[in-house]
Amino acid sequence: MKNKFYFIVFSVLLAFFLYFSYQIYVEVKPLEVVFLDVGQGDSILIQKGTRQILIDGGPSGKTELAKLGKYLPYFDREIDVVITTHPDRDHIAGLVDVARSYKIGKVLATGAVKETTVFKEWKDVLGFSRTETLEAAEGDEIAIGDAKLKIIFPQGPVDSSAGDANNKSVVARLDSGESSFLFTGDIEMPAEKEILASGESVDADFLKVAHHGSKYSSSDEFLDAVSPEEAIISVGATNSYGHPHEETLEKLKSRNIETLRTDKLGDLIYSCANQKCSR
Repeated sequence: MKNKFYFIVFSVLLAFFLYFSYQIYVEVKPLEVVFLDVGQGDSILIQKGTRQILIDGGPSGKTELAKLGKYLPYFDREIDVVITTHPDRDHIAGLVDVARSYKIGKVLATGAVKETTVFKEWKDVLGFSRTETLEAAEGDEIAIGDAKLKIIFPQGPVDSSAGDANNKSVVARLDSGESSFLFTGDIEMPAEKEILASGESVDADFLKVAHHGSKYSSSDEFLDAVSPEEAIISVGATNSYGHPHEETLEKLKSRNIETLRTDKLGDLIYSCANQKCSR
């Protein structure tokens, strides 16, 4: 009987030790930026310890939850900030199930509205959970560990009737130590031109290629201003849109920019330590 009591006490203490050891391990891990392979869509997880920023959620709730379960600590059921770059299905559909499964601290979005079932579901689930929703504005900053995410576009309020939601996508720059990422949603050349004219710094080491590598994005002027070392294309295999377009791939190749695709490589994980981010 006494041995059984000691065994139970030992087991409980061991469980507590392992639990708190894992928490400490999670907190001391370096910042990670993960471009999730969600098929034909976008989803990017920025994580430091138990703090997360999730940019978009891909086209499938099942896929998105499986990806988050792989990277988020098992005891962490809250995502601090969700950013929806624009309200297209391939960027927000997965977030509906995320909002049902996790507590979201706040949502940053534009004022663009879509008359679609998935957009209505997204707004309904946010309303039901009373999640704070704010309009993303140029100059907004979010700290995560020692890194900083800054919204650089759109430059003003987006009207709900805006027909071209792609060109009003949220664009954000993440600076971590000496490394930087540029997240571009689905902007196309008109938005790229606006951003360059604004004087905002877009120079970055790692570029999330806009609109899955569409030929209507990634102008020569924009790529030259960003001048990334690596370009990440989030895209589904054999998609019906022909993404990424050969013209865009050739532009990247001609500038000696290493191009990485989620349809070929799966999740792309960058770890940021000692002032540098790398795969």
